[in-house]
Amino acid sequence: MNSKLSDLEMCMQTMMMVFHKYASKDADEKIFTLSTKEMKDLLTKELGCFMKGATDAEAVNSIVKKLDNDRDGEVNFQEFVVLVASICIQCNDLLIAHVKPKK
Repeated sequence: MNSKLSDLEMCMQTMMMVFHKYASKDADEKIFTLSTKEMKDLLTKELGCFMKGATDAEAVNSIVKKLDNDRDGEVNFQEFVVLVASICIQCNDLLIAHVKPKK
């Protein structure tokens, strides 16, 4: 990669690195997906401020089930990106609501 990445490129690189950091934690053969346990660790450690109250076992199972488009019981990178994008959209909506002048 280019030695001087843009801010967005650095964000993309970080997102990939974080996903693979957690996807390779369990000693299973599926090193390119997140198990429910790996997903819980990622949500707790990497998205703790945004996911408060959504990291108990029931909530994580629900999140994995909603993200798991291919129904393999795990979250692949494409499914993970959907979660991150959804959180970004919600944060942007809050930002807009906060800075938008009141009528």
